[in-house]
Amino acid sequence: MTQAVVDPNALAETVKANGETIQVLTKNFNDFIDAMKRTPAFDQPRPEQVFGLPNARHGENALASRGYSFSKMLGLLTGVVPREEAKVEIDIANRMDQALRLNLPSGSGYEYRGVGHTGMSRFLAPLGTNYLQDMYVDGNFRREMRDLIHAGTIGADPNEMGWLRQKQLGKNYHGKTLSWLNELTGGALVAPPEMGELIELLRNKEALVNAGARTIPLPPQGRLKFPRQTAASTTYWVGENKTIADSDIGTGEVTLQAKKLAVLIQAPNELLRFASPAAEALIRDDMTKSLALALDMAGLEGTGGDYQPLGILNTTGINTVTSSDARVNGDRLVGQDFYRMVAAVEESNAEGEGWIMRPKTLYKAYQLRADAVGAGDGQGPFLFSLIREADDVIKPTIAGYPVTKSTQVSQVRSKGVATDLTYILFGMWSDFLIGMFGAIEFASTTQGDTAFQRDQTWVRGILTADCAPRHAAAFSLLDTLSLSI
Repeated sequence: MTQAVVDPNALAETVKANGETIQVLTKNFNDFIDAMKRTPAFDQPRPEQVFGLPNARHGENALASRGYSFSKMLGLLTGVVPREEAKVEIDIANRMDQALRLNLPSGSGYEYRGVGHTGMSRFLAPLGTNYLQDMYVDGNFRREMRDLIHAGTIGADPNEMGWLRQKQLGKNYHGKTLSWLNELTGGALVAPPEMGELIELLRNKEALVNAGARTIPLPPQGRLKFPRQTAASTTYWVGENKTIADSDIGTGEVTLQAKKLAVLIQAPNELLRFASPAAEALIRDDMTKSLALALDMAGLEGTGGDYQPLGILNTTGINTVTSSDARVNGDRLVGQDFYRMVAAVEESNAEGEGWIMRPKTLYKAYQLRADAVGAGDGQGPFLFSLIREADDVIKPTIAGYPVTKSTQVSQVRSKGVATDLTYILFGMWSDFLIGMFGAIEFASTTQGDTAFQRDQTWVRGILTADCAPRHAAAFSLLDTLSLSI
């Protein structure tokens, strides 16, 4: 057998040449990888090119970062916006429905039939994610919904919101005669006006929440019960070998049962098709404020029953204080009655936390003065220590308790022939419960003569909520006050 002879010099040259070749190939490969990393995403092969899928894709990217749009959701219900353009909204609705179906107890009565009914479609949309309980909707999902809703109105232009309010939502949208004010009937020939900032509607301020009422999530089945003790056991002093009398502990319950609060919006389909962040912010802001104020008013003055909550004003068991200067056609506001209201609450073993009244009731109270020389002359020192610089940070006070001012407190109470009377409430407002379900059900239709002829979508929103005090005796009322005497 002949053994091959290896030339060391030739072997060294070969290794060197191969090494240089490997280095070149490695550099070329690394350069290729770097180039691929720097290549924009739209230059990459599309899935349909790689996997042979149809080479045309319609609708938005499901992975896009677009926020949640109430406008797209409303347009989706009646086909104004195609499903392919509302994937974010459909995904949220389906995930909410799935979470409720999985986590609700059997027999809860929950039913969601989704999009697709003839003439009327339904859709679940997030209203207040804080009111969706963790036991029903996962906390991560709630945070995701909150971020999507916030992202849906980023970049909203106040000037554009003002234009939408004036043009798209105006009453003259369907005028038939020519007008320089209506872009659809000649107005497009006129140069656009200079736009200032949006002038928002002057609305009432919520009373109950600002005073400290507790808002709690209402479960999707619509009923929430709180067991309550109504009477304590009785103790006795007894002698030797004497029988101890029996005593019972009284119990009851406070039940929050969903009541239906609804709003109906008539919107042109152009607004739903082409809505911008400004329109999105306008629709959501207006709808949310209207629902909040209607619920707040019901908590104050609701008549109760199957259709609306029972307001604190009409709740049996609250402490009613009569004015020290009662009159036939409306009672006079008297300084000492404020302290009588505080005493009534504390005598019920509750701790008062503040007042709710109209703004001019507060300033009427600030004008009350003691007598100086003669009885009833009202020329002495002011009864209450005024906070002259009271603002949103420093609340005004009466008798040491903060005052919540709101025109939600009506001025239509009646006594005798007077029908412009008002009232004052005092109490432990953290004891007042407002139960609200954090999803609002939308339904829409384009049927009906008016909606069809005007190319409109009529949208109905339904919120379920209820409210009640845990202890009625923790509140006191001074009613039928005249502010003119």
